[in-house]
Amino acid sequence: MTRVIHIYFLLLSTTTFGVAQNINLDSLKQLAIEEANLFNYQNAADRYIQLVNLDSTNHHYLQMAAKYSFQSGDSKSAKEYYLRLEEKEPDNSTMLNHLASLYEQEDNTPKAIKYYTKLTKLYPDNGLYFRKCGVLYNKAGEIKDAFSNLAKAHQLNPKDLSAIRSLSGMFIKNNQLAEADTLLWKGLKYDSLNVGLMLLKATNSYKQKAYDSTAIILKKASGRVDLNNYYNKMLGYAYLQIDSFDRSIVYLERSLVNENNPESAHYYLATAYEKLEDTKTSIYHFEKAIEAGVSTNISLYHRNLARLHNQNNQLKHAIKHYEDAYRYQKDPLLLFYLARATDMYYKDKNVAIRYYKKYFDSKHDNEEYKTYAKERRQYLKEQQHFNGK
Repeated sequence: MTRVIHIYFLLLSTTTFGVAQNINLDSLKQLAIEEANLFNYQNAADRYIQLVNLDSTNHHYLQMAAKYSFQSGDSKSAKEYYLRLEEKEPDNSTMLNHLASLYEQEDNTPKAIKYYTKLTKLYPDNGLYFRKCGVLYNKAGEIKDAFSNLAKAHQLNPKDLSAIRSLSGMFIKNNQLAEADTLLWKGLKYDSLNVGLMLLKATNSYKQKAYDSTAIILKKASGRVDLNNYYNKMLGYAYLQIDSFDRSIVYLERSLVNENNPESAHYYLATAYEKLEDTKTSIYHFEKAIEAGVSTNISLYHRNLARLHNQNNQLKHAIKHYEDAYRYQKDPLLLFYLARATDMYYKDKNVAIRYYKKYFDSKHDNEEYKTYAKERRQYLKEQQHFNGK
């Protein structure tokens, strides 16, 4: 009799515990749903992970915990829960999407590619995942895989402008300018006001030295977005090349605002102001280009300054800049210019004589200049002899 009573109470307690557990699960589930409906995603995630701890066989709870962690911005927990879910449901599309996105956000490119690639196999007709793979392969420097995935994305969805932009950008970088043109025209035909496509089209035209087209496209884009320094400089240079000097100056000046590398903009401005016969301002910008100079063009800036000073009969300054230009680039022609400038400036002709000789002994192939240098040097030496020097 005692044994029967013991078994009865054991069965009763087990049943009561089961009912209590079900009640606890139901109340927690309802609470999790309410928190989610109120957009309290972190609280919802916490409730669902409690449900997971109570019933680890229910994969739905784990997925919801991961989902709401993801939506709350708790990427660490979201990744942890999705990786646990992956062991149970390796083809769960939400899990694959969110893991791909999480790894992409943290710049773990190989892992992001891994999960987007899985999605391309699950959804071979969805161009989005091929585009994602293409962009990431490009970021990783795997150009062949980038091209193939982006081409597939464009084939599956010709209206995917992001795929067109990425693929066109790669074509431009690879100097496949005709291919880029074809794609960009398609994109702009579909969305003529897409600023990203406009800027790429302008870049492509610029690389082809189609400066008229570059100016037209960038001017249109500037009506929709503030151009950054790079594109202001590009537009300024395009106007410079089509002899629209006043417009060129406007955009080149804009490109100097908070610009860390203003060298080329100052050079273009110097050129534009010279074309407008504003020598003083031109000289100012050539000097600023030298001051900012980090490229191999320093000699060019000094040559231009020497030429402008020479034109203004400021021979002392011209000589200095010819000397600086020669210091940066051993062009024998600069020796000829130095010989003539020092010949005109100094009463003592020994400096000019030395430069004429150095030029004559150089490998420069201008026979007219060589003849002049030889004869002028000989004449100056004769004059010194006659003057008793």
